[in-house]
Amino acid sequence: MTKIQILAENGIHARPASKIVNIVKNAESEVFLIKDGKKHNAKSIMSILGMGIKKGDEIEIDVTGSDSNEIESKLIQIFKEENA
Repeated sequence: MTKIQILAENGIHARPASKIVNIVKNAESEVFLIKDGKKHNAKSIMSILGMGIKKGDEIEIDVTGSDSNEIESKLIQIFKEENA
């Protein structure tokens, strides 16, 4: 599990949420984003948008499965790009 602080001015909105879903939709692993102790399915754009992730929020990436390292690395990269 990896913690990430959101630094992007607009938080996580539709564009980055769709990037996240595109990465995880075919993953063999279970992928969740956790905010305030609540797990949200990262394969659902509505679930991600429903999290209301804004600048300054801290989230955790929880990936479990055979391709977990690859998926987690890709997600971390997306968050870094959005935070740049």
